[in-house]
Amino acid sequence: MKYNLPIKMRFAMLILALFAIAYFSSCTSTSEIAPDWLANYRTIYPDTEYIAQRSRADSDQTAKTEAVAQIARYFQTSVSANLKTSVQSVTSGKNESETTSVVNNVDVMSQVELFAVEYTDPYLEKKENKWYCVAFIEREKAWTQYKPTVDDARTEFYAMKKNADEETDPLTKCTAYGKAWNSGKKFLEKLEYARILNAKKEAEYAEDRRAVSEIPGKISAEREKCTVYLSVTGDYGNTISSALSKTLSGNGFKVAKTENEANYTANAIVEPNAVGSDPITVYPSLDLKITSKGGKTVFANQCKVEQKTIAYSLQNAQKKAYPILAKEADKAIEAELKQYK
Repeated sequence: MKYNLPIKMRFAMLILALFAIAYFSSCTSTSEIAPDWLANYRTIYPDTEYIAQRSRADSDQTAKTEAVAQIARYFQTSVSANLKTSVQSVTSGKNESETTSVVNNVDVMSQVELFAVEYTDPYLEKKENKWYCVAFIEREKAWTQYKPTVDDARTEFYAMKKNADEETDPLTKCTAYGKAWNSGKKFLEKLEYARILNAKKEAEYAEDRRAVSEIPGKISAEREKCTVYLSVTGDYGNTISSALSKTLSGNGFKVAKTENEANYTANAIVEPNAVGSDPITVYPSLDLKITSKGGKTVFANQCKVEQKTIAYSLQNAQKKAYPILAKEADKAIEAELKQYK
């Protein structure tokens, strides 16, 4: 059966069809008019106000990812460093935050955090069949978000420095300044990042940079005071004494000839821990304590050789075993003294 629709109804359906076509056309991600940033995005996003990078890719999503990756590489090449890491970018929307991750196998100083990253709508260049996108960071907005991170690092550094300044024992002071130096290096990394975001704002931290740069000199000054007199009991053929003297010298101490010339005394007791006789077995051990002139123990280490040494006399057993003890002690003591460097 054939139905003839009224003219008004057919006209209304035609209008609806045209609206539908117009709606779906507006939902596509392409435009006949190229955006202003396509030809020269540096003009639209001047370097004085923005950090911006343009990408070209096979899809709209890839174009967005590559654009932010290029910004990350910009930071990586601008901040000199030698650690391999992942680059994390934080993108702020109108009412929500989105976290994305871009992995780059390049040498960087530390983890790079991208603040306030925004994007243009990706544009499809039909002649090339390639998508373009610009990722950009507004410097003022990014600095507002990043400043608390810089200030937190600054606060941590000065807290560490204050602890070191108030310490009186030279060896302990070296350790405290070492911690302040490690904290200071992290602070400097934050400042390098801040310099890229907003050089004018970062310049306000010039005195803080100077304070960090003075720490190595303070460590060196305290090392000069770390003079130690070595006293060894139970040695054989000066084996342990020579080894300990070398170990202490290699780890920041100056070995003094007399006790009066030193700020510290290193007392070492060597025990053969002999078992049996004819033959005799030894498991030599070393107990080392370093004390200040005030009698405070500032360092202690115990070391024992688990490997048994057998000989027909105690002297021959010591002659064989003590060089082994010296090597073991050197490794153990050096590992612990690293904290004082």
